[in-house]
Amino acid sequence: LSTTMLCSYKMSFDAWKTSYNLFINYKFNMMKLYCNLIMYLLYYFLTHNKMNIKYLLNIFTNPTIMFMYNKGLSFFMKKVSSLEVKMYNIKGLYASVNNFMTQRTHMTKLMKKDYTTNKMDNINMNEWLVGMTDGDGTFNVYTNMKNKKVIFTYKITLMSKNAQLLYKIKSYLGVGSVLYTDKNHPNLVSYLIRDRQLLLNNLIPIFDKYPLLTSKRFNYLKFKSCLLISQNNNLSQIDKLNKINEIKNLTLDHNYISDAWNPIKNIISENNVMNYDKLNIDHIMKIMTKSWLIGFIEAEGSFFIVKKSTLLKGDRLVHSFGITQKLDYIVLHSIKMLLNINSKIQNRKNYYKLETTNSQNIEYIMKYFRYSNYTTKFLGMKSFEFKIWMRSYYKYKNDYNKLNIVREIMRKSRYNT
Repeated sequence: LSTTMLCSYKMSFDAWKTSYNLFINYKFNMMKLYCNLIMYLLYYFLTHNKMNIKYLLNIFTNPTIMFMYNKGLSFFMKKVSSLEVKMYNIKGLYASVNNFMTQRTHMTKLMKKDYTTNKMDNINMNEWLVGMTDGDGTFNVYTNMKNKKVIFTYKITLMSKNAQLLYKIKSYLGVGSVLYTDKNHPNLVSYLIRDRQLLLNNLIPIFDKYPLLTSKRFNYLKFKSCLLISQNNNLSQIDKLNKINEIKNLTLDHNYISDAWNPIKNIISENNVMNYDKLNIDHIMKIMTKSWLIGFIEAEGSFFIVKKSTLLKGDRLVHSFGITQKLDYIVLHSIKMLLNINSKIQNRKNYYKLETTNSQNIEYIMKYFRYSNYTTKFLGMKSFEFKIWMRSYYKYKNDYNKLNIVREIMRKSRYNT
């Protein structure tokens, strides 16, 4: 990031200031080791403008880079206090400084916090997981008639730079594996549960209590039925396979709506046609919770900056929020109402699209997904994207040149694996 971009005292952590305090105030060898790790990361960020954490970790043992670090550290320490604040999220762990004095010039006491843990305490993680699964999760059943075998897989697949989020899910559930499973797509990483007992004991209870809101509910119900059949000792293996294949061959109706929406279907249904204008916020909030929405936006939402052109104002860059879905109009309509978005849902040829650039809508969305201390409610890389998007709005709204730089930073970050 440029040294003049995206800096604010409002943010909940100050990585440069923390590292400086660590460096001059350490008392134990472990503190010194931690300091050097942080300082090395920040030095590399400063000199190479790299965003790929995995790449950074791979070059730690490079003698040339280590020489550059040792050579440049003294110069860096002279400059660090004059540089503006840089904001980074390293593997979800934030370093922060707790100011006991009201003046920023007074001595500060270091206080380390795991903000991710605090975030997880502030949301319903089961609902969040269901929202994430509605976005990026899959339930798969593989049958092999020749070998008479069945394999069950619950999987969430993300970009490799977001692997930290999958480890959080694994830690929360206490089961599963995080693997790079696709040789053709090495930039992807997956969280997997394959063991049938773990699926039955750890996963099924969550998705039964907190049903999926999208058409993935249909796939889940098929998955669960097949899983229960596989555990039925009264059936022969061949009978199990035949019944499982019958269920697998069931197809999804284009107008399918998850049974999670049953409590309000009678309100909006008129002669088998859905009238979504009858929905209100109270109806929706009973079904679509904030925790679910945070998880779903973590997977499916996009925060970006887009160019707009008008005859009166010419070219300008504005902040935008958007989601696209192939099915599940009811989900987009409910999100539109919860986030107070004025735009209409666009019905494209093969998908639905909800997008807004309205300033009031954007500000409402920013408040919805952040805490009062300006930390975000997202747990993965979406938090980083959201922070840049939000801070650039408050600092550089209507500044075309600076917003263009921010837009390029966001693009590189989004596609850099």
